[in-house]
Amino acid sequence: MSSIPEEVGECNCSICRRYAAAWAYFSSEQVKINFNEKTAFYCWGDKEVEFHRCNLCGCLTHYITTEKCSEDILAINMRMAENEVLSRIPVRKINGASR
Repeated sequence: MSSIPEEVGECNCSICRRYAAAWAYFSSEQVKINFNEKTAFYCWGDKEVEFHRCNLCGCLTHYITTEKCSEDILAINMRMAENEVLSRIPVRKINGASR
């Protein structure tokens, strides 16, 4: 991620609410993720999204859409950023619970 996102999304669907994530959305071509360790992922429901977490600390880092999804999305959990960065980014509430 080469720049700070213009906004983050806070979704209230059952899983995002539990993760308490603040998502910054990109296409998979806009972000390159480098890992020293592999991540573990969780895929639920319609299997359109893989939620990735760090194998060392367990923190939720990002999600990616799978081939079952019609959209190409890579979402970074901005709660992993420093609080000084996150506090400057506007928050958009997303009503994922109604989907």
